[in-house]
Amino acid sequence: MGNPAMRWMKLVIGSALAIAGGVFVTVNLRTFDVRRLAAQVDALEQQRQELQDYIRRLSASRRVAQIDVIDQRLDQRGQMVSAIVWHEIGRDGVLSGPQTVEVVGELMYVEAAVIKFDHEAVGKGLPDKGGSVAVFRRIFGDRQIAAVVPNLNQASRPAASGPGSDEPFEIRLWNLFWRLMSDPKLAEEYGVRVAQCEAPAVLVKAGQIWEVSLDAAGGLNLRLIGERKQITLAAPSHVE
Repeated sequence: MGNPAMRWMKLVIGSALAIAGGVFVTVNLRTFDVRRLAAQVDALEQQRQELQDYIRRLSASRRVAQIDVIDQRLDQRGQMVSAIVWHEIGRDGVLSGPQTVEVVGELMYVEAAVIKFDHEAVGKGLPDKGGSVAVFRRIFGDRQIAAVVPNLNQASRPAASGPGSDEPFEIRLWNLFWRLMSDPKLAEEYGVRVAQCEAPAVLVKAGQIWEVSLDAAGGLNLRLIGERKQITLAAPSHVE
């Protein structure tokens, strides 16, 4: 028979090694679990950021024009005539040269051709399809016949070019605009969800400043952003 002390020592050492092995395996499993959970958290955080960016692009809106109502008067027929100054705003935020327009009536309509792209393209921020585009046509009042009102200088529309594969995408769209309205297959080919004319209208008063904005996934909006005080000079009193 062996030495009892030796057997006891071997038993102790064996138990210790078994416990150490168990601890090692447990620690490694826990480390693996922590790393796996950390990777899942990182993936979820990335998905959350991508979803936030997607929603932000869909809900984005940009200023595209400004309207100043500089004066109002009644004409010989008693109709309200508003003198407005129109500025388009480029993608760089720079205002175009002013255009002065007279609007007859209390309501002012701002008409534009608008192209809206598929929501998926807008949400992903795809090149050339990351937001709606518009070309302004005319501004008129509710007491005017729109068809006889002169068109605005279309500063927002790229210069037309001849046919060819090098033609910029937006120019091709505008050249096809009226077909895109009534040809669903053609619209689908270009990723166009809606092609239409829009003409939102608001009641205007002298001194008002209106902002025209275009939603990335929608259309035109008119919003009052300020009013300039109108100064009326009193008639000089008669001095005897």
